[in-house]
Amino acid sequence: MTTGEAQPTLEEFLVKANGELDRTKRELSELETLLRQTNSEVEKLAQRELTVANRLRDLEVNIDKYSKADIKNFYTSAQEVQMRLLMMRGQLEQLQFRQQMLKTRQSQSFELVTMLEQLTGITTQSNGATPESSDDAIANVIQAQEKERQRISLQMHDGPAQSMSNLVLRAEICERMLDRDADKARSELNDLKTAINVTLQDVRGFIFDLRPMTLDDLGLVPTLRRYVQQFTDKTKLEVNLMVQNMEGRLPQHYEVAIFRFIQEALNNVFKHANATQARVLLDNNGNSLHVSVEDDGSGFHVSDVMAEATNRRNMGIATMEQQAEKLLHGEFGIESGIGRGTRVAAVIPIPVM
Repeated sequence: MTTGEAQPTLEEFLVKANGELDRTKRELSELETLLRQTNSEVEKLAQRELTVANRLRDLEVNIDKYSKADIKNFYTSAQEVQMRLLMMRGQLEQLQFRQQMLKTRQSQSFELVTMLEQLTGITTQSNGATPESSDDAIANVIQAQEKERQRISLQMHDGPAQSMSNLVLRAEICERMLDRDADKARSELNDLKTAINVTLQDVRGFIFDLRPMTLDDLGLVPTLRRYVQQFTDKTKLEVNLMVQNMEGRLPQHYEVAIFRFIQEALNNVFKHANATQARVLLDNNGNSLHVSVEDDGSGFHVSDVMAEATNRRNMGIATMEQQAEKLLHGEFGIESGIGRGTRVAAVIPIPVM
């Protein structure tokens, strides 16, 4: 390096840090505006869904009071409102996730600016490593989220969406029967009611996968208990949930990330492990939160799986690693071996409330 090359000064670092802080503030402000608009839309759709549900119940009780056109319109409206509400809730969750990431970046930028303002000198050393930027971390996590949403979207298309299309056809059949055979039309409507209830339960299951409402209302532990029970009922895989020292609440984005971590781990157990049992442990020791999911499945060679970038199990592991290390600033580990089952774990520092 020649003597004519100037080193960046403390003031230049401070200007750059302040610029980053200002950009983050502006982006966060714009995002919060969009969040308010999206949340308002979700609330309106939820109210519409309630109204449509009440009208459907009234229809079931007083079928003779409604015209054929009303019956058809009611079922079509129910389908449209439920699908729109599901989509908007997914969008709202993504925006909330982005908001938490921006708040974390804003806090980090603020701390850097404060430190630079207090320093009277600075010494830097380069080890040749280029740390992953927060933008890259955010992009990776959002990409993982979008893959999961794509999976749910396909399941929605092949499941409830197809069922709802069949319900519309059955409603049209009932419509044609009303003039020909009222008793047969009533019987068909009873069957239709049962089919609607089944489809509604499927839709609620997908909504829970996208964003469990109990996570906001009741917190992490009650939501996990409900999820584990539903997971056991659905997969017939015995899951034991052990919770220790978890009386209080964690910040919302911590609870969401931890829930997704456990959800991803259990999905991997069901899809890949050939296990009969799994154990979920959640333990708060005061300074850090220990989270682990262990199964008695067939296991695998960790190095082999991690070397296969396109392996679906590896993608799930990468998602859990990002959640633990990038989102929650914790440590992630995995232990497995052929015939010895698998254990994934994270140690997460507890934030000061």
